Amino acid sequence: MILKNEIVIPRGEKEYLEVRGIAVKGSDFDIGKDLAEVGIKEYEIQLDKYKTPVYGKARQNYMKRNFPALAERARGVADAFKLDLNETNYDTTILPFDLGDMACSAIYFPASLTENNHPCVCRNLDWYEESVTELGSALMVIEGKPSRKSLSRITSVEFYPENGYNTVQFGSHDLLNPPLDGINEKGLFVTILIDLQGSTTPMPFGGAIDTGMSFSQLTTMILNKCATVEEAKFEILQQRVYIPSRAMHFLIGDKDGNVTLFEIDGKSGLYYFIDGIPEQPFIVTNHSMHMYPEPSKFPEYDPKEGYNTFNRWNRLDEYIKKHEGVFTNEDMFEAMSLVYSHYKDSIAAGGSFPFTERTMYTYVADIAEKTMEVKFYSKDGPSEDGSENPSIIFHDPVTLALNYE
Repeated sequence: MILKNEIVIPRGEKEYLEVRGIAVKGSDFDIGKDLAEVGIKEYEIQLDKYKTPVYGKARQNYMKRNFPALAERARGVADAFKLDLNETNYDTTILPFDLGDMACSAIYFPASLTENNHPCVCRNLDWYEESVTELGSALMVIEGKPSRKSLSRITSVEFYPENGYNTVQFGSHDLLNPPLDGINEKGLFVTILIDLQGSTTPMPFGGAIDTGMSFSQLTTMILNKCATVEEAKFEILQQRVYIPSRAMHFLIGDKDGNVTLFEIDGKSGLYYFIDGIPEQPFIVTNHSMHMYPEPSKFPEYDPKEGYNTFNRWNRLDEYIKKHEGVFTNEDMFEAMSLVYSHYKDSIAAGGSFPFTERTMYTYVADIAEKTMEVKFYSKDGPSEDGSENPSIIFHDPVTLALNYE
């Protein structure tokens, strides 16, 4: 049953993105079918094809063992597309749209350091303002997708399954497994950020010769099955995880104050968990923390590159060290404002591609309350620092939460 399907923030004139809110409830089969029907009508979604049916059969069996909820949702997707329910030619485990690339910054604050005594996370999602086709040529992602602006259709999905935890997730790329940010009814939080030292081997988002679990499916599985960071670690270590485009790392926290960063080493493929230090903020940007765990280990970098990952990390660290007293929501938003992506020349600022990049949203998540207060990008404003770099104008905050029983 679709409980809600509405545009929360419409795309205004000269604005980049819109935000849609969806809430779905029922059996996993029904959730998959309902979201696929929305995808067909609203997102022009086309399924990816496996190279041969044996890949689809193996993937189907993998999901039945490792993430049975998604296996059932995939059957619902097949039904919506009028395919055999045990489809092995097409990948029904994802509903892909608007593929693209991102970078980000985030800070986890333990409860002892926040005004309301709740563990919180503040985070920026930074994104290139280009079409999927243009980004695809640079990132080697799947060809043939509709040429829409990447992340121009952000979707928040509330899941209320008969089995598994209720979850609110949002992002782009995959309507069935919204990959970028989420929190569940048990107070487990997940967000993902680019990992510049991870694997650079391009992989398809779905179908083809994929095997195992994609980054978006991993986010969904953790939130569907796990209540704590320890449970999430245990589930992750049983998966073969693949990440299309550039590598990513996962910041995972729970309401009890536990936090970890999950990374996959770019050369060995080994899995690493970097745990936060108790009662201290945990800063994450876009470098591998198992390789560069602290500033003394950072390589040399140009301090003039304002968007360089090490530069951003140090800027956030300096803000925290100079701050007096506990951190309010306003303080966390202020911290994120120090590392916005708003540069006229992305490459000169330390970005990876010669495309315009902006902070598409910034938020503060209250893990104990299971809410995310999000400010979505509206448009550029005038420069505020005397440089050629524009300021960023955001829409009024939107609170994402579990709104149904």
